[in-house]
Amino acid sequence: MKSHTVRYRIQTCDVDIRKSYKAFSFMTQAQEIANYHASSIGFGYSDLIKDNIVWVLSRMKVVYLRSPKWEDEVELTTWHKGREGVFSLRDFEVSGTDGGGPLIQATSSWLLIDVNTRRMLRPDHILGEKSLTTALDRNAIAEACGKLTTPSEGMELVRTHEVLYSDIDFNAHTNNAKYIEWAFDTIPSDELQKRGGIDSYQINFNHETRLGDRVDLYRASTATGEFFVEGRCGDKPVFQTAVRLKP
Repeated sequence: MKSHTVRYRIQTCDVDIRKSYKAFSFMTQAQEIANYHASSIGFGYSDLIKDNIVWVLSRMKVVYLRSPKWEDEVELTTWHKGREGVFSLRDFEVSGTDGGGPLIQATSSWLLIDVNTRRMLRPDHILGEKSLTTALDRNAIAEACGKLTTPSEGMELVRTHEVLYSDIDFNAHTNNAKYIEWAFDTIPSDELQKRGGIDSYQINFNHETRLGDRVDLYRASTATGEFFVEGRCGDKPVFQTAVRLKP
């Protein structure tokens, strides 16, 4: 099974004040279907944790062509694209059930991590030929996620977030979807309401955070019209994200 599709209805908890599909909701659904599909081809969480290895999402880029709305029925499809150096690549696509084409397209880069040493492991050493034979030659977004660079000027502290129990997943660190939620919460609410919704966002995950950590959230508006948000623990960058809104 080189791809996997789930069908679901957009629920009240998935949408914002405009009844549009939240970035947090997409990230949550994406990580679930990613693990389900990885398990079906032999390298999901349950397969790897036996050897003290886990997948960690490192980078993700998401493009909203059209936002799903409350009560829309959609299909989310994911597939493994193979490897690029230490990264394993996975794409996603959300489509309506009316045959109107894709609504959201995304690409992501994942790392294999030893849970004891926290060291990165090469996918070809752990997965062997599976990392190639299970790959699908198909792109939602052709170019892999690059590394984000924090603007040299204009970054201002918006607020400090203490990592709470509700932020933590069963790996005992902050779930990746929570970071995009924190990032959107730094954007002025009037901008989110008056603009035309999400155009795209990219997020890089640099360091994990745990219960009780204090994350300073900095934001800048870039010359290209993006909101750039960086979370820091002291002088250590935790995550970076660039958010573009539609006019």
